[in-house]
Amino acid sequence: MQTTKTVNLRLDYPRAQVTQPILYHLIQEFALIPNIRRANIDSASGGWIILQLEGETDNLKAGQEYLESLGVRVTEQDDEPEWMHPDFDWVI
Repeated sequence: MQTTKTVNLRLDYPRAQVTQPILYHLIQEFALIPNIRRANIDSASGGWIILQLEGETDNLKAGQEYLESLGVRVTEQDDEPEWMHPDFDWVI
């Protein structure tokens, strides 16, 4: 029986992949559930996304391998940054 888990990831996109529906493929092909926590995407320079990704362990691994095959750098985050917590007080 597969185990479902959630991982926190940072995805760094090369410019060539910014316009591609990468998260759509994670959902459709790997049955993963992304929760975008923060992102900065620029079609001229590339970008990054910080997200939680939930799914079965094997699907998470396959999804990460898929991302890396596209040239997306995948970095697993141990903990959520402080600004992700619901009680974080934004100061502007």
